[in-house]
Amino acid sequence: MTKNNNNLNNQSITPLKATQLQGEDKRQYIRTLFDNIATKYDFIRTIVFLGQTSSWYRQALRDLELQPGMKVLDVGCGTGESTRFLTNSYPDIEVEGLDLSPGMLEVARQLDSVSGYFEGDVCNIERPDATYDLVITAFTFRNFPDKQTSLAEMIRVLRPGGRLLILDHFQPQKILWKQTYTFWMSQVVPQIVKPFIEDSTPYRYLAQSIINQLSMPEFTNLINGFGATVTQANFYGGGASGRLIAVRN
Repeated sequence: MTKNNNNLNNQSITPLKATQLQGEDKRQYIRTLFDNIATKYDFIRTIVFLGQTSSWYRQALRDLELQPGMKVLDVGCGTGESTRFLTNSYPDIEVEGLDLSPGMLEVARQLDSVSGYFEGDVCNIERPDATYDLVITAFTFRNFPDKQTSLAEMIRVLRPGGRLLILDHFQPQKILWKQTYTFWMSQVVPQIVKPFIEDSTPYRYLAQSIINQLSMPEFTNLINGFGATVTQANFYGGGASGRLIAVRN
């Protein structure tokens, strides 16, 4: 594994400040963060989200009606859970997984020898225009170095009429749910992960990034300004996560 042993606590960047980073600073921070937690990522995520993430993947990806020969890109694929789900559910399609973290990709390749994985940056996807029928990104958008550039790139590599699917934790709209979610992510999650990981900074960042996430209406407005039109919006887990599907114009 290409491993970055930088301790995020030694950087003068708080989790809140890290959510505001852009460009190369954000890119380096995210690569270091996920390289450091790659081998424990799936296990701890299951605990943090009470085992619900696999259910959210199934709900978001099972009704896509992908046809044989279609090409799919999973952006920010991490350890490849969503990539594997697509490959197993639609065996006659071609799925590629893109991620910034070599550590996460090593885990993905160990678990999946069928899909194609490659290291890269969502702000500069090394594929020609109109390559894919579907581009998905699951629980990753808040980690991208630049929101506008990443959206433009994901839409660029879609064929006309192709779909962009974003599955993520959107900012809750109901006050009580928002307060509960914020308390869980900011106060409970950092304590939950302590027995399993030496440095809880990555999970304090992830909690803060979810708290600061855009709402679904804000996401919709953003996507509609980049040559695509949102056609579906769904919530899962009582609003803990949601799916947006947009079609490239």
